[in-house]
Amino acid sequence: MKKIDIHMHVPPNDPTLEKYLRIMDKHEVEAALVHATPFEGQGNDDVLRAVKAHPDRLFGSVHADLRRPIRECNSIVRRYADEGFRSIKLFPNLGFDPNEERFEPFWAVVEKRNLLCLSHCGWLTDKGPFAGQRITSLLSTPLHFECPARRFPGIRFIFGHFGGGASYLETITLVTRLANCYADTCPGWGRWVFEQRMPGLGTLDFSKILYGTDGAGDAYSRQERWWNKTFLSMHRTREDCRRHMYDNAAALLGIGQKTRISERSDHAKT
Repeated sequence: MKKIDIHMHVPPNDPTLEKYLRIMDKHEVEAALVHATPFEGQGNDDVLRAVKAHPDRLFGSVHADLRRPIRECNSIVRRYADEGFRSIKLFPNLGFDPNEERFEPFWAVVEKRNLLCLSHCGWLTDKGPFAGQRITSLLSTPLHFECPARRFPGIRFIFGHFGGGASYLETITLVTRLANCYADTCPGWGRWVFEQRMPGLGTLDFSKILYGTDGAGDAYSRQERWWNKTFLSMHRTREDCRRHMYDNAAALLGIGQKTRISERSDHAKT
């Protein structure tokens, strides 16, 4: 089954994803949205280098730290949107509330540039680069995006890791109530809520659910089997499985759109 990974980062020691693309080919991963982070080797310029090396397979997502002045954040978003990036990536855990009114000029820029917004949601580990930092899960739940999502309907908001384990019901609320809200199933909370068959999952519209991995590597095919088996056991259809793995992300990223337009044009000429 064809797949699109909506939640990827630049892997260590593979700056242009040359090695990773061979893994993608092996497991029918057609494309990936690669998100910048505050970490060394995964910054905005690192993602730009990878995307420029493989523009037909990789799509860029610019990291914006909203603790910085809004004018600076807007400038960063414009710069990388001009380079062809398709999304922004946020980490509210670092200490900002995306719901604050002072961020409205930022959201206006994101909407004007027709960018997606994928935010980390829920828990961040206290190990590695986050060790000792002042981080919080309180500001990173989906409902902190409610006002921006209502006021800027042109932005498609994607809640990473299904919105975080403790706040997954917030994800279900926004995904089912607002047309521009989506969620990915990136591990661990993104998988955990389905492993546990948490209440409310049966109400989901599967046109709003996206496949993301944080970099599955050679586990892609194994994950595909697990997700398809899980969804079918929840009385979902094969079409739902395909939407999750490919169709929904393809629609958001415009993959195949030019081909379909060309096909319609050729048909009209005949």
